[in-house]
Amino acid sequence: MGDAREYSELSEDKTEPFSQTEIQTRLQRSRAEQLNAINTAVPLDKLVVPPDDDIRILMRPLTRDRTVREDQNVMPLSLRPEVVEEEEESPQQVLAVRQTDRDISFTVSIPDYRNPDRRLACIIFYDPASDNQILSNRSNVPFTLSRVSHDPEEIRGATYEVNPEFNKSLTPGTWRINMDGTDLLDFRLLERRPVRLRTASSFSAASDTSGSSSDVVNSSGKRSFVSGEDDITSPEKKRRPTNPAADGKENSVIRFVPAGAKNQELVASTGQPLLDLQPNETLEVRKAGLVGYTITKKDQIASTTLSSVFTAEYSDAPGRYVVAKVLKTGLPSTANPNEGALAKTVIRQAQTWLRELENQEKLKHKNIVQIYGGDARFLSLYMEPVDGRDLSARGVWRTAGTDLFSGNRSDALRILKDAASGLQYLHSLRLDHNDIKPGNILYSRERGAVLCDMGLSSEKGAIATGGGTPWYVPPEYIGLRQRGPPSDVWALGVVMLYVMGKISWPDIRSDRRHPRHLYWTIAHVHEKRPHLQSTAVSHMRSWLNEVNEVRAGLDPRDKLERLVHGMLAPNPGQRLTTADIVNQLFVDTGPDR
Repeated sequence: MGDAREYSELSEDKTEPFSQTEIQTRLQRSRAEQLNAINTAVPLDKLVVPPDDDIRILMRPLTRDRTVREDQNVMPLSLRPEVVEEEEESPQQVLAVRQTDRDISFTVSIPDYRNPDRRLACIIFYDPASDNQILSNRSNVPFTLSRVSHDPEEIRGATYEVNPEFNKSLTPGTWRINMDGTDLLDFRLLERRPVRLRTASSFSAASDTSGSSSDVVNSSGKRSFVSGEDDITSPEKKRRPTNPAADGKENSVIRFVPAGAKNQELVASTGQPLLDLQPNETLEVRKAGLVGYTITKKDQIASTTLSSVFTAEYSDAPGRYVVAKVLKTGLPSTANPNEGALAKTVIRQAQTWLRELENQEKLKHKNIVQIYGGDARFLSLYMEPVDGRDLSARGVWRTAGTDLFSGNRSDALRILKDAASGLQYLHSLRLDHNDIKPGNILYSRERGAVLCDMGLSSEKGAIATGGGTPWYVPPEYIGLRQRGPPSDVWALGVVMLYVMGKISWPDIRSDRRHPRHLYWTIAHVHEKRPHLQSTAVSHMRSWLNEVNEVRAGLDPRDKLERLVHGMLAPNPGQRLTTADIVNQLFVDTGPDR
């Protein structure tokens, strides 16, 4: 056994601290080794990504003293390059980001522990209508974004300065973020994985794999059609194999065809599979290589610049039938097609989808449409099919010639009871609807009134939204910028003026051909540009005066008209609440008059 003094001296020698020079030398050597490893790493765009994963982003941090904060959709991954050199390349360690059916975006956060104000913070939004993704700078300072992909050569090296709160639409490929002269992150945006599409005939022989045809919506937003070894060249043959009758029947089984495969025809597409879906066609939506669900389009209900609504068979729903609502991210044909406007539209619609899904999932009430599910990859919502049309449906509840409500007093009472009951439940959960109007109330005499469209809903106390429909916004929005439960009551009061036949459908006033054309943008009521604000406020006041004139003519001896009079009180503090309305309609057993 050694001498104790000897052991002590050895220990002291062994634990002697490094000098500052030695520390700096080691740090410099460590950083040099790290930079060398980064510089010799295989470029991200040369790595092979597993085809059955919903991976949309690969990331490689470029500084070791900073870390990328991870969440449940980020996983470390070892990938190999497309072409292995003479000496086999070692697997490359990267971070992979999956897009699930709940993800509209991914947040990148790289902290700077020495200077918290200079942390990198950005959000990457997925565009459901293309392979592009929208990068939004949420940092306090600008950063430089450069294209480092090797292909295509002509756009390699493109550089952009992205200021705080600005958005940039990015195509698939590898990009680098540099902040204050320091390279922080390489990230590769991946194309969307193709979805499988089946025509109606696919169901008759789904197990037949011989001579199969394929109709695949691929990652470039095109459709690919393949039939055996025949070469399809005619532009007229867009939705069927070249010779479907060759063996006496149409081919029926769909199989995956990579983009660019031989013997295919590409058909122009919006790039949004659910918007391109034709009646009786089916999409197989896959998750990690397995079929997640199927959806088969049936009948189109409505289509606007913001959404498409149709009935469908949905494999994950009770009874299988649903109403599918798909939000659109394209710009209207009248809009200026600039990159900034398109990026804002993608972000706004994605946030609207998430808000509607999350808020509506909380709701279980017979007078509010039930939601069965949704998919962020298409900005789609799958909802309960309600046997009824909305109150603005022309030829159903709206008279074609006069734009007046075609129902009777009994309908009006039922609509007020049901809509107020649904709103009272909503408000009890501290949620505001913010877009009550005839178009968002479904009605049939069998089912009653059902509230729908929670896209503008918000939690109590949230900043007042500038969205919605102008004719249903209350007077307190002008001076106080207030919206909330009293705002929903006011909106329902205006709806009831229409339902009672006191006014025509308000929305028709936006038609420039209308003899009393009147329209304004809600957001312009508080616009900083004086000319826009004054016009919006002037038009809104004109409309509020019309509403007040009609309100003044309501009969206080009639229960229904008395309630609507109280719902349209200009002062929100004096306005009836949904509880007041429900109590008087459901508890009061007295006569209607």
